[in-house]
Parts: sequence; C-alpha cells; structure tokens
Amino acid sequence: MPIDDLMSMHKPRPRICPSLVPLTRWGLCVVLALGAALMAGCGGSEPFKLVPVSGKVTYEDGSLIPAKRIVVVFQPQVEAADAKTHPRPGRAEVNVADGTFSFMTSHKAGDGATVGPNKVLVTSYDDRENVTGEVPAVYGSLQTTPLKVEVGKGSDHFDLSIKRP
Repeated sequence: MPIDDLMSMHKPRPRICPSLVPLTRWGLCVVLALGAALMAGCGGSEPFKLVPVSGKVTYEDGSLIPAKRIVVVFQPQVEAADAKTHPRPGRAEVNVADGTFSFMTSHKAGDGATVGPNKVLVTSYDDRENVTGEVPAVYGSLQTTPLKVEVGKGSDHFDLSIKRP
C-alpha cells in the first residue's frame, strides 16, 4: 500500500455543518417565514392594556378655558412590568372651541390611555408654545395635580373641572 493511502486513512474526515448545507427552496421559505414571524413579534406587544378615552376640560363653573392650546396628559399610576418596561402617558389635544378631547395617544395615534389609575395633567399654551396662566400651575405637575381618574372601569369619558387662576 502506498504511503499516501496510509496517510489519508488517518486524516480526520471533514464534518459537514448543517448550516452550510444548501437549503432547498421549501427549506428557505420555512426559514424566512420563521424569521419574519419572530421579527413581527419583537417589540410589537404592549404589556399594558390601553383603551380609548375622551372627555371635556372646563373651569369649575363650566366655562371654557380661554387658551390658544390645551394639552391633557394621563400619567399611569400602575406598576412597571419590569425594570425597563414602564407604562407610557397618554396625551391629547383639547379642542379649545368646546373643551373636548378624544384622540388620546400613548404609543400609536389614538390608541388611548393605560387601564388603571391615572393622574391627569392639564397645561395651557400660547401661540409660541409658552405655558400660560389660564390653567393654574398646580395642574401641570404630577406631585401637585388633584386630578385623578380610573381608566377602564365603565365609561371612559371624563369631565375634568379645574379652578380658575
């Protein structure tokens, strides 16, 4: 037996790695479909339930707030899902002509507010986006706002009354 034949008998045979084996068309379709399904699931789910909300903001006597722009924010008071996953506040523009709001957004346009207890912030702005005094400053801070609502229990329409400045 020639020496080369003897040497080749003792060489380890190369192993074929399954990832290097060419995929058939069907196999490639399966891999791509699984990848697309996994990508679609990443980051798309919301750990906090959201519901559409609407309402009206006026002074305590029922009169409209004379501001150029008013923003309402519902700040959830529920526990975080984990160290990195906290509920987002819902924001809505108030129609200053009648004091109503109905298109609250937390993640996607109009998706609503987080179910559970929420503190409510109300802030008024002028033409230059400066905060004005039509809404007292107490309503613009989470530490001082007296407005609280429970989202997701019955009607999700909230009539909010604030004190005149």
